Amino acid sequence: MVHNKRALEGESENCSVKAIKRTHLDSTNLLPNPQGGQINDHGSSDFTRRISIIKEEEESPFDDQDGQLKLNPLQELSVMPHIWAQSRQEVCESFEWFRSYQSGVYFANNVTKGYLLSGFPAKRDGFFHCGKLIISHGGGKAESVQQSKGQMKLRLADDQKAEDKSVRALLTNYKQQIPLVLLVDDRYALFPYNLGGKNITYAVLGVYTITHAWAEYEITKSGEKHVRFKFSFQWCEEQGQPWWHATQETPLEGRVIHMPVPLPKDTTWNQNRETDHARTSESDFEDFMDSSPDSESVLCTPPVSLEKVTSKLSRRIPVKTSEFLLSERTPGLADRKCSHCEMPSPLIFSVGWVCLNATCNHFWHLPGAGDNLIPDELNFHESFLQLRPLAPLDNGFRDINPPQPVTKPSDKITTLQSFTRGMHCKRCGRLSCRSKWEHWECAHCHNVLAIIGTIRPVRDLRGLQPTVNFEWYFVGKNSGITKGPAYMFGTEVEGNVVTFLLPEGRGKIHHIQHNSRGPRDLARLDTLFEEYQKQAADGRLPFRRWPLRSHKLRGVLLTNYFSQNCGVPYHYVGGTANTLSWEEAPTAVVDAKNFIEERTKQALNNRNSQDFLFNEVLSAAYMEKQKMSFHTDDEKGLGPVVAGLSLGSPALMHFRRRHVKHGPERKTCLSIILRHGDILVMDGTGVQQYYEHMVEPTNFRIAATARLIDSDRK
Repeated sequence: MVHNKRALEGESENCSVKAIKRTHLDSTNLLPNPQGGQINDHGSSDFTRRISIIKEEEESPFDDQDGQLKLNPLQELSVMPHIWAQSRQEVCESFEWFRSYQSGVYFANNVTKGYLLSGFPAKRDGFFHCGKLIISHGGGKAESVQQSKGQMKLRLADDQKAEDKSVRALLTNYKQQIPLVLLVDDRYALFPYNLGGKNITYAVLGVYTITHAWAEYEITKSGEKHVRFKFSFQWCEEQGQPWWHATQETPLEGRVIHMPVPLPKDTTWNQNRETDHARTSESDFEDFMDSSPDSESVLCTPPVSLEKVTSKLSRRIPVKTSEFLLSERTPGLADRKCSHCEMPSPLIFSVGWVCLNATCNHFWHLPGAGDNLIPDELNFHESFLQLRPLAPLDNGFRDINPPQPVTKPSDKITTLQSFTRGMHCKRCGRLSCRSKWEHWECAHCHNVLAIIGTIRPVRDLRGLQPTVNFEWYFVGKNSGITKGPAYMFGTEVEGNVVTFLLPEGRGKIHHIQHNSRGPRDLARLDTLFEEYQKQAADGRLPFRRWPLRSHKLRGVLLTNYFSQNCGVPYHYVGGTANTLSWEEAPTAVVDAKNFIEERTKQALNNRNSQDFLFNEVLSAAYMEKQKMSFHTDDEKGLGPVVAGLSLGSPALMHFRRRHVKHGPERKTCLSIILRHGDILVMDGTGVQQYYEHMVEPTNFRIAATARLIDSDRK
């Protein structure tokens, strides 16, 4: 599970993937064979890959007696998965069954939709019947190493409880026998094939049903014992044979972990490593945490008409009509009730029947054994590992392939949130984010899905209103920011200017409000908005979602908006790869630059006109629900004035103190509503030094931000 990622550190990517398949060579810990008997020779199976650990030494927890790692190589895949990806974002934006950027359990309305197998499993996790039966721990709260203020710290484990959100959702699937989708990544220690050899980071295994759920004790590295919930997932046979079986010539043997899980020896931080609760200080990354949480609120009902769900590109979860409590489920032949709590538990371990109710005083005790817990080294009972008959799959689970994007909407509007989602390539199976404005394109085979839409006139967007309780601006209490008097500018009242003074001489914020009822510039701005759209649609203006420079997810993480830069390279977004010279610049960008320079000189005529000559313009396009999170324009060589033109729907621009991580000063200290034609000027180097800002549009919006950047900066 993703909750307990403990891959070996300090090795190459391929070596670390191979080195986390491990079992004991101790004859008392023989792996049970689901077909009967035991596997007496661990090295005899091509499908069993392990690190032999004879003893644990604190200074070298992964070495055997010779100090060497012993492993068998992964098998190479001869077929590709039906659904796969190279980044976590590709999965979350393209695969409706799993949209969690952090947790390994993704659920909606207390029903689990997807479950990710990742990293080094917990003790007694297993991969049986060639992957048709998988045993895994779920719900988080495992002992792990995390980064805090630049240092690696041990986060202690805690007991899982049935009411924990992830555990509760998994138990709902078990009680109601609702199937779910299992995914695997290239770090999952029990998958016997080399996903990384095909440049696959994530692969969808298929649809499974939880056949058993139980609690057990886990002894952590620190010596504490904690309650862990375990789940057995069984392959639903209506899918046919698993896709990875096409690479098999002989059956896979049972694969199971029978050892304590040590912590990594090397605590060097790796920005590409995922952890249980991997959060990042990168403000742009907050967009994805906000927009795609571990759970979502959707109605758990069968799909309605296609037209009603197309806008969200999301199918609902079918729900079984019958529901069983754990104590009411039809008992198996080996199930029995505890004489103390009267709750039934299945026979799971060969040592004998034990109560698996974590709230019972006799939990994890053999009957008649007194206060002694059962041994920590356990084998599964043969009968427990047998495949069981399952209920037929509902129609909603028979095809989990993502639907193809709508490329020709009936209303021809192509800036809705559904058009920000990714695609599943029918040619190669790759999930890809939508990174280009003009079309969807597979990141693997470059299969293209063209988009046919229309230009959105500003009249459809101008009247939208942000859901706030102020009309123009909000100044936070005790922020020290003061609002100056508003004044009009222009011979025919082109607009108003409101200036906000930042405390301690840190700079000024000028809000140049466009007079939407004035006689001038209306047609010019409306035409500019439409020209941006036309040139983006035909590729003359190459709007792209560019990779973030720093984050803590697997693979590339793209921005939550489209952008394109002209003039001097702007390294914050794309650098030289995202920059066109002014000789190559689209006319829409040139016109936007000219308007910004003219309007700022006109509105702020008490300043030196040279302050409003710019050599760089970053254009950004936001579809519905997209935004730019908190950041600061602290580019090296940046001049003191930054001016941004807003086109399309209204947007909220927020400011907050920089370098303040907690407390009231962390809150938004200034909010301004930007409307079509408005310009926001950040005046003074202190604005970028002491504050950060973000923009949240109400709907489709295009912005052009002009700067003066020293082209000779190093």
